[in-house]
Amino acid sequence: MHRNQAGSSWISKAIVYSLSSAFAGLIVGALLGIAGSFLSLSFRGAIGGVLAVLAVAAGSLEIFGRRIKPLQFDCPTPRHWMHKGPLRWATRNGLALGFGATSRIGFLLWYVVPLGALLSGSLAFGAAIYGTYGLVRGVAAPLILLSMIWQKADFSGWFLQQNKIMQVLAAGQLVLLGVAVAIVAGS
Repeated sequence: MHRNQAGSSWISKAIVYSLSSAFAGLIVGALLGIAGSFLSLSFRGAIGGVLAVLAVAAGSLEIFGRRIKPLQFDCPTPRHWMHKGPLRWATRNGLALGFGATSRIGFLLWYVVPLGALLSGSLAFGAAIYGTYGLVRGVAAPLILLSMIWQKADFSGWFLQQNKIMQVLAAGQLVLLGVAVAIVAGS
């Protein structure tokens, strides 16, 4: 394959992958927001308050070295998806990652995404919360690969070495978010 064709093929896959991931997030978030709209505001506030306390407790445990493994499917991309063509693979994999629950979840912080979309009780806010997650997750991989190409270096080992730091940062964000939700739910 000619070098320009290979480059444009990679770009096409990256765009399809990222847009599929964002689309999955938007749809799931919108559906969760709609489902949450059937719950009363006081019930959503009470659930938010309870979840905030749990978030602070779980995040604090993780900050102090007690790893809590998230409930998850922990399944890799099915290999047979790769044999359906690069754009189909990018679409299916992007949809799976944008949905999130059907792929590996590394941090408890992820649960804030679907719960936030649900407790928002709003189609628009639910779609914005989960859609942002899907977009960020979908854009991250192509950006990392692009930086590796530009820097002519493989950062994958470095990223794996930073896992402990990322766990503590995610746990800290979970604690701060839990405190913020507790304040809002208590007012």
